[in-house]
Amino acid sequence: MHPSELPSFEALATTTSVRTRSLSPRVIASLMAVLLVIGGVVLIVNRGASTPNGDLPAHLATTLSALPASSRVAAAHTVELSITVPGDVIHVAALVLPNNLAVTTAAIPVNALIAGSTASKVDFPVTLVGRDSVMGFSIVHLSVPVPALKLDPMPSSTSVIAVAPILAPNSLTPEYGWSMTTLGDPSNNAQGVVRYLATKSDTSLSSYLDAIAVDAKGNVVAVLSSRHQWYAARFVAQVAEVVATGRGCHAELGITGKDEQGGGVLVTHVVPYSAAAHANVVVGDVITGWDGAQLDTWDQLVSTLYLTPAYTSASLTFAWKTTVHHASVTLGCPSKLVS
Repeated sequence: MHPSELPSFEALATTTSVRTRSLSPRVIASLMAVLLVIGGVVLIVNRGASTPNGDLPAHLATTLSALPASSRVAAAHTVELSITVPGDVIHVAALVLPNNLAVTTAAIPVNALIAGSTASKVDFPVTLVGRDSVMGFSIVHLSVPVPALKLDPMPSSTSVIAVAPILAPNSLTPEYGWSMTTLGDPSNNAQGVVRYLATKSDTSLSSYLDAIAVDAKGNVVAVLSSRHQWYAARFVAQVAEVVATGRGCHAELGITGKDEQGGGVLVTHVVPYSAAAHANVVVGDVITGWDGAQLDTWDQLVSTLYLTPAYTSASLTFAWKTTVHHASVTLGCPSKLVS
């Protein structure tokens, strides 16, 4: 599926309700495959002019001025989160996105108290929005305006600077691990899935937490997730916006399905009281259209739901034998609050 087929999220609003989400292993596997293919396409489109060497040895910068000049602004504008749960306080860094959202690889419990600090603003309240289990990010909402980092398209075969804030306990001044690296060309695994790991798990960057990749202009192009995969920063921003707009959830239709020969999604299970059930979708129906666009495969439906906020409306076209039906549905939320 080409990224141009996905919905646009430029004008989405945000909310701050606290929810997390739970996905089945099959759905996660489908989403991971789709995301990896999308990442491969993005890298191919943005291929650089030359192919530099791979990772260079990691360095430790004790001050911002010790970082390469192009990475200093991005490093300085990350937010430090203090996450307090009974008996423990942890400090992590978060990448600031538009609409006062931020993402971190830390799995934040729903009962945690969260505060944020920057170089100029200290100890302001932060609200958990939700958790994206597919990419491995927690999304939070900042209670005070913090300038979003500038994001560039994710390049391929071009040197970037990977920077990871290192926040010691009881320290308000982070140090920074950094290295030159290359967001490498896509490659196929044994199953033919396109992968775009920028660094292998045995490199000097594999243990970096909340690392960002900064290009020569000082803009962030990628974020290293808890899966040890680089995701395009612009794509992460879109997903964070979806979760925030959907009150912590990606959309759920309430079906299980598979590819139908000739195109469409054959419905194999309908969740009772779900959006699909309310639209009178039954097992054996074939869903062929979504919001006026043709729907060809199960993976296409999964990725569309993943990039759609919960509680929004969509129109379905589905067929039983030779009868075509049209229905408008309000999409659900598959999430449940967990501690």
